[in-house]
Amino acid sequence: MYKAKKNLGQNFLEDQSVLQEIIDSIKPQIENDFLEIGPGKGSLTELILGKVNTLNVVELDRDLILGLKLMAQKVHNLSIHNENILDFKIDETLKPKKKLRVIGNLPYNISSSIMLWSFRNQNKFEDMHYMFQKEFGQRLSSDTKSKSYGRLSVLTQYMTKVSSLFVVSPESFKPAPAVESIFIKLTPIPGRDLNSPVAKKLQEVTQIAFSKRRKMLSKSYKDILGKEDFEYLNIESSLRPEDLTVEEFLKISNLLIKT
Repeated sequence: MYKAKKNLGQNFLEDQSVLQEIIDSIKPQIENDFLEIGPGKGSLTELILGKVNTLNVVELDRDLILGLKLMAQKVHNLSIHNENILDFKIDETLKPKKKLRVIGNLPYNISSSIMLWSFRNQNKFEDMHYMFQKEFGQRLSSDTKSKSYGRLSVLTQYMTKVSSLFVVSPESFKPAPAVESIFIKLTPIPGRDLNSPVAKKLQEVTQIAFSKRRKMLSKSYKDILGKEDFEYLNIESSLRPEDLTVEEFLKISNLLIKT
């Protein structure tokens, strides 16, 4: 019997009612091409297979590959990649002719890294559905003035439209994690590029602000923004980072690009 590997952050989703709720949420269509991150034992993989055009799965654990290969022998549309998703080159490996739909029950210990990987590749994606640790997932969709609102909230909401779909109890997984999980949909906003000048500047200004989140903006930005800049932007310099909307951080970023 396979034993989950702690170093890979493995918690296998085995609750059939939750798996069906996921299928009902993502609404896979026969014309869709899917990419699944971390299929594990293939519980979700099996449910998606018969409903889509193609399904590529990326699984790092060699010990799980055999089970996936046995599944692939019965169908024509499943391709297996034994690789770390963070090293996976979509253009080189898949050469997609249309946008992919992405899904994954993600290892919680590398959620931030997978999010950045997703942002870098999101021009190839129609949408992304991810299972996260609840606290992490809530950070992505947090509103201003919330303790969970931070740099990742701003970047995620700049790059995508975020929808929290439903919470999943620890008992739905084996082994059960110590916390609740949350299933989230991320829809890429057209034209947004993580490597664009404004996105790079946004990452810089949020890094400065949220590294000193209890300080007023006038203190955090004293080396790059003056009183007249705050007046021009119509932003109170006495505010703290969690008070600013994504749009206000964008206004700061765009001003600094011009100067």
